Amino acid sequence: MTQRTNLIRAAEPTASVDGSSAIEERFFELSIDMLCVLGFDGYFRRLNAAWERTLGFTIEELKSRPFLEFVHPDDRARTLNQNRDVRGGGQALSFENRYLCRDGSFRWLRWNATRDSAQQLIYSVARDVTAAKNAEAERERLVGELQAALAKIKVLQEILPICSYCRKLRDHDNDWLTVEAYISRHTSSQFSHGVCPECMRTHVEPELSGPGNE
Repeated sequence: MTQRTNLIRAAEPTASVDGSSAIEERFFELSIDMLCVLGFDGYFRRLNAAWERTLGFTIEELKSRPFLEFVHPDDRARTLNQNRDVRGGGQALSFENRYLCRDGSFRWLRWNATRDSAQQLIYSVARDVTAAKNAEAERERLVGELQAALAKIKVLQEILPICSYCRKLRDHDNDWLTVEAYISRHTSSQFSHGVCPECMRTHVEPELSGPGNE
């Protein structure tokens, strides 16, 4: 019997007289969180059904490959360091990394884990926090856009030199620009030209009702 076979059997539940093993099994299988037992050799020993629901891989597929193959390449170094720390006696508390899904996408998982040194096993609980991470990224994007908009408003709120005759504005480069050119250079605003009510009365309507337009 190989050492790995012994370790796999060590991770399997054992029967008890008072039926507690059956209760633990039901808890394991019905848990919304992703529960797993990982060997020190880097292979999953046990996983609950939440893994299949979250990632799309079957439990057998997940157990057949080293766990690191499912981790996002950019997260592997951090994950190995965390795994090494847990195997050395530490704990993983709210550790986050990305795991591969069957469709090729990745989902963010948040981990808590501790070791069983005698059995050379790591007991872990992972939770899918992808929605929260996406909401956090969207919030940061909106904050960034707001800060950029406020910075542009601050520029426009400064005292601007304006020519008393041609009404051009002078910018920080000492260039004299039309209002449209100044705003286009210093903001992302675009113009759509129209006619205000006053100009309609004083310019457009007289031109339309003048001689030759009847």
